[in-house]
Amino acid sequence: MMTTKDEQVHQIRADELAAMVEGTLVGNPNLHLHTLAPIEDGAIGTLTFIRSQGFAKHWADSKCEAALVTQGIDVPGHDPENRALIFVADADMAMVKVLNAINPGTATPPRGVHLNAVIDPDAHVDPSASIGPGCVICKGATVSAGVTLMANVYIGQDTHIGNDTQIHPGVVFGDRCTIGQRGLIFANTVIGADGYGFLLATKDRPVTKVPQIGIVEIGDDVEIGACSTIDRAKFGVTKVGHRTKIDNQVHIAHNCIIGEDVLLCGRTTLGGSSTIGDRTMLGGAVILNDQATVGKDVKIAGGAIVLDVINDGETVLGVPAMPARIAMANIAAQRNLAKFCRRVDKTLKKLDSDYQPS
Repeated sequence: MMTTKDEQVHQIRADELAAMVEGTLVGNPNLHLHTLAPIEDGAIGTLTFIRSQGFAKHWADSKCEAALVTQGIDVPGHDPENRALIFVADADMAMVKVLNAINPGTATPPRGVHLNAVIDPDAHVDPSASIGPGCVICKGATVSAGVTLMANVYIGQDTHIGNDTQIHPGVVFGDRCTIGQRGLIFANTVIGADGYGFLLATKDRPVTKVPQIGIVEIGDDVEIGACSTIDRAKFGVTKVGHRTKIDNQVHIAHNCIIGEDVLLCGRTTLGGSSTIGDRTMLGGAVILNDQATVGKDVKIAGGAIVLDVINDGETVLGVPAMPARIAMANIAAQRNLAKFCRRVDKTLKKLDSDYQPS
């Protein structure tokens, strides 16, 4: 279906697609689909998806010929003779299945070691690994089975890279890091740089660097976006739990502990020794203060600043971050603050003018 790894364009009929995603077809089974588009765009042969009632209202005017639709959504204006709706349990998950089927993948180096790679004799590189040009693998490092290192990756001394992890160009691992299995790490990320540890200057001493001798541990199935940084611990460990997904340009400071299945959106910054519980989601540009504690199943809106503790299951926003219902009430009040102040000022002036001292 659509564009595949060999760059040929393949088509799939609507009924074949319905079978592939285990959906129920309502409409023309013979439509030939060959591309994807948002519901507002599209043309003949285009597939889209409808995940909510808000998307469904665009179907009547859409140029797309077919859509994956989450069950229970009413889609007005459907023409079953000329178009097709495929109802599935979850349109997002069905679209993931379609995208996986047509994903052309990423160009990677062949199995083996490129002639321009530099590998220390005391490093271990599994024969099934793919090592691209310009890579450096230091003494005592381990590159496990199925690992892919694209160009110019640096693996520090005694660092371990788990099975089937894919590492994009320019990634740097400091010494003694541990990376789990099936990881995906994008370009120019740095894992294991020194934490930002200094003693403040006084009259008796200059600014003094505190040695950062700890490690970084990354769990299995972790994805880390481009240009992110994860600092090593002062002592102990900076840890990222299994299946956590980290966006581009995220900074994780020394001794942070991040749970499993956590989502960190772009430009998020975690101060030193902060902790995040399992299944928590941080929006873009969230800041956690040093030693802040965020519980499990928390949602933090973009741009929030967390100063201390967020309990399990809370949804918070604002500066400083606070429960959403309180923050929204404060925002509503602020919108009327100038008007309120003018009324108060007028009232006070009137009281002053009406005041008659006895």
